[in-house]
Amino acid sequence: MAYPDGVLRRGEHVLAHRRPHWRMLVVPALVPPVAVFLAALLAGLAGGIGEGSTRTAVRVAVVLLAALAVVWLAVLPLVRWRCTHLVVTDRRLLVREGVLTRESVDVAGATITGVRTRSSGVERLLGAGTLILSTAGTEEPWEFSGLGDVERLASLVEGVADDRGGLGPAGGWGAWSDEDAEDDLDDPDDDPEDDPDPEPEPPAVSRWRRRSLRARAARTSR
Repeated sequence: MAYPDGVLRRGEHVLAHRRPHWRMLVVPALVPPVAVFLAALLAGLAGGIGEGSTRTAVRVAVVLLAALAVVWLAVLPLVRWRCTHLVVTDRRLLVREGVLTRESVDVAGATITGVRTRSSGVERLLGAGTLILSTAGTEEPWEFSGLGDVERLASLVEGVADDRGGLGPAGGWGAWSDEDAEDDLDDPDDDPEDDPDPEPEPPAVSRWRRRSLRARAARTSR
């Protein structure tokens, strides 16, 4: 079953299914004609070598190098582009990439606390950019670069997060509530030394624990 149909839950609907922007294919598209031109040029120059096994070996080496360049710089990037998916459903954000070793990211809408985009000048001209997501329980945001129509994707993700209960104000550790602020205004002479010690900051969450946190958040958001 084609991706993402095989991983959708019952009643889950796809809102957008994208691959990286087409600009990722510009260099791979230029590699084959350039490689053929250089191989023909070098093979012609090899004609100056005296007849024999040396000239044949040089021409074979040129052809092999050209073929290797086409495979490494054109075919593999095309396959990676084809195997990279970003899917926005009405419940979560799914990302899948990799050819032989595949890596998947599942971000539940309820865990998304912030959505923003970043685009350079060239990316703005091409309609591309980077989607940046802040999620609960993680210190560093998720960044998905090389996306087309990134503003629309950001809007869709914001809508999904809002519908699933995300995008709420993040409760800072030791942050004051409105009632605490009013109490402090009513009692300006309170000695700060009498206040209890602030709660310790939570431990940092490393990258390798993100997958378990996402799985836990996905279960609670169902």
